[in-house]
Amino acid sequence: MKLRYCLFFLIVFGLTNAFAQDDEEKGLIENNMKAIYVKKDQSEISTLKDRFDKWAYSNKKHAPFFYFSPLYQYGTGSSASANNLHSDLGIIYKWRTVKKDKWKMNIHGWLEQTSFWAGETTSDFGKKLGMITTPNASSETGHDLSLEQLMVEFFFFNQKLDISVGKFDPMYLTVFTDYSGWDKYNYFMKSVASDPVPDMGAGMGVYSEYHLSENFSFGAVISDNDARNNYLYIPDFDSSWNYLGFLRFKIGAAKGLYSSHNLMFYSQDAKEGQSSGSGFVYTANQGLTDNLILVLKVSNGSGNIDKLNAAYVAGLTFKRPLNRIQDQAGFALVMNEKAGNYEYGLDTYYRYFINEYINVAPNFQLINTVNDKFNAVFGLRTFIQY
Repeated sequence: MKLRYCLFFLIVFGLTNAFAQDDEEKGLIENNMKAIYVKKDQSEISTLKDRFDKWAYSNKKHAPFFYFSPLYQYGTGSSASANNLHSDLGIIYKWRTVKKDKWKMNIHGWLEQTSFWAGETTSDFGKKLGMITTPNASSETGHDLSLEQLMVEFFFFNQKLDISVGKFDPMYLTVFTDYSGWDKYNYFMKSVASDPVPDMGAGMGVYSEYHLSENFSFGAVISDNDARNNYLYIPDFDSSWNYLGFLRFKIGAAKGLYSSHNLMFYSQDAKEGQSSGSGFVYTANQGLTDNLILVLKVSNGSGNIDKLNAAYVAGLTFKRPLNRIQDQAGFALVMNEKAGNYEYGLDTYYRYFINEYINVAPNFQLINTVNDKFNAVFGLRTFIQY
C-alpha cells in the first residue's frame, strides 16, 4: 500500500514540475528502450553498427524493424544432456504521428512469433540438467504469435514528461539496458539480461516518466497482472495489478563515458495461481573506458514467484574485441536463488558482426547447480535484421 502512495506522489510531483517549466528545452536522460529523443544527427546515425541501432534512432515518420533469430543450445552435465532449438520472428514498428514544438505523439507496435522446433522446452531443459537457471529462448512448447506491445506515447513540455498508454512489458520499459538487456541481442543468459525477478508479462497499463535533467529521471507504471500476450483487451476492475516506481540516472557522463543505471521497485497483486509479491531490480551499464562496460544487476523479490527469487550479476562487456570495430563480447559471474537454493554460473558470449543485417554469436555457460553438480551449456544464435 505504501508503494502505491509513493507512485501517486511521483506522478503528481512530476506533473507539478512539468507545468512549472519554462519553454527552454533542456537535457533529457535517455530511455534505452524507447530511444525517441532526437540526440543523433544523420551523420551520427550513419556510423551506427547495425540495423537495430539505426532503427532505434531513426527520425523517419514510419520506422519498421524486422528480425529473425534462431537459437540452438546444448547442455551437458554429470548424468544427463539436453538440447533446444528455438526461433523468434518479429516486427517492431514506430510511427511518429505528431511532432510539434510543445508536444509529440508516437505509436509503437511489436508483433512476435516464437517457435519451439526440437529438443526439450526450456523448462524441461532445466529440469533434465537439475538447474534452477533456465536457458535462453522462451518457454513456448509450440508456435505462438503474440502482440507484445501496442501503445501510444505522448511527450509534453519539450519532452520533459512522457506518458504512454496501451499494452507493454513493464520490465522492458524500466530496466532494459544497452549492453546487458534483451537476450536476443546481447546473448547473455536470461537471468543476466532480459529475465530478472519478478515474472511480469506484457499487459495493459499506463507508463509515466519525468525528466529532471539529462542525468536523472523518475517515473511510475501501473499495469494489469492478467497479462495476455495474444491480443488487446480491456482489464476490468476485478483484475490484479502491477505497481512500479523507478529511477533512471547516469554517473560520470560528463567525462564522456557511457552510463545507464535503473532502479525499480515493484509490488504485485494477484488472483489465485498468479505470480505475486514485492521487491526491487537494479540494472547498470557503466563505462570504465570507451570500450569497456561494467555490467551489474541485483534483483530480489519475495512472494509467489514462479522462476527466481533473486539474481546477482557482475560482468564486463567488451566493445571492439580483437580490434574488430563492430564486434562485441561479454563475460559475467552470476548467482541465482530460488526458495533458499543458490546456483552459480559463468556466462560468456562473442557477437561476430558479419554485416549490418546479420550477427552470429556463440555463447558458453558453466553452471554449478543447487546439487553441487557442474553443467556446461553451449549455444549459437543468429540475429538477422532489416
